[in-house]
Amino acid sequence: MTEQREPRFGWKKSILFSAILIGTFFGLAELLLRGWSYFVREKAIQFDLATETFVLVPGEHPARFVTASINSDGFVGKELEPEGDDLWRIVAVGDSCTYGGGHKTDNYAAMLELMLDQQAPPGRRYEVVNAGVSGLNSELALRRLRSKVIALEPDVVTIYIGWNDLMKVDPLSQGGGERWSSVARMIDDLWLVKGMRKLIFFYLRSNLWPPKTGPESRTGRFADFEPSFYEHNLVEMIEAVRGIGSRPVLLTLPTVVKPDMTLADLENAKVIFPYFRSAYGVGDLLDLIAAYNRVIRRVAAREDVPLVELSGSFEEIEDTPRYFIDTMHLSPFGMELVATEVLAGLERSHLLGPAAAARPSGGQHAARPGRASRSSLE
Repeated sequence: MTEQREPRFGWKKSILFSAILIGTFFGLAELLLRGWSYFVREKAIQFDLATETFVLVPGEHPARFVTASINSDGFVGKELEPEGDDLWRIVAVGDSCTYGGGHKTDNYAAMLELMLDQQAPPGRRYEVVNAGVSGLNSELALRRLRSKVIALEPDVVTIYIGWNDLMKVDPLSQGGGERWSSVARMIDDLWLVKGMRKLIFFYLRSNLWPPKTGPESRTGRFADFEPSFYEHNLVEMIEAVRGIGSRPVLLTLPTVVKPDMTLADLENAKVIFPYFRSAYGVGDLLDLIAAYNRVIRRVAAREDVPLVELSGSFEEIEDTPRYFIDTMHLSPFGMELVATEVLAGLERSHLLGPAAAARPSGGQHAARPGRASRSSLE
């Protein structure tokens, strides 16, 4: 009798079959993690498939430290003011530094509105809408601006964004050659990669070895870094705001980190470092932050946009940790300082009312007239 042999895959088919199994496993894992991040992780924040960005869910959402209060239009805080010729509306676009945990009053937008109300002339109402959403990078913020903020027809839009680009996106995907930056951005968009980076660089690395401090913490690798993708998104936001006749205002990024910080200082200030291999040192982190602020200043100057120098204002403070809860997130004291600086910036740029805003800024873009003239702009 002839002995029957069991069929065998050749080595090429075995490799292909294994690749299919591995690809299927990681694909399902990516879908599950993405679905959890989009729709389950936070009750107040969910991903909107139509606009491809995160939105806020109306209602009261108790969390561990704070209750997020989201109005019926999907913005932090109280309901929107009724329209009227006497209303001057300012919208604050940003990430968690603007969102402030969703707290109704402990954020700079609410504090700014209170300050404006205290000095409002007769016949004028001020409204500052908090359009911040935790986790937004510049690309997601641009989508939120186009899908939610433009419809409000604001008179002024403040743009305070960049920390999630800086902290969570590999610098390779922010600058350099177009080919490799596109590939790196595709990798950065994978939630499996996001989760792995957070596990390695946030949880494990800090427990295995300390960050570098002192002069040796500055390698110079970010001295000339140019986050071009971030810059592109900033310009797109400015153009979107100006497209409806509104006035954009840019804010630089302040930080608790100082050049002379020791390991004890970093621990006391709860400093966190970016979720990638580089910039794990005080000097390199400051160079990276400086690169983003350099872009903000350059765009503001080139596009003739008012600039609020939050970075410089916070650098002048001696007891900086009092104003922060970690590297970039603000305490109530920090929120109040931001509101104060933004108010001063709006005053300098004559952006606190129709009469003041009608004054030319010196650039080619005319300031937006009062709300009574909206129909003529549409």
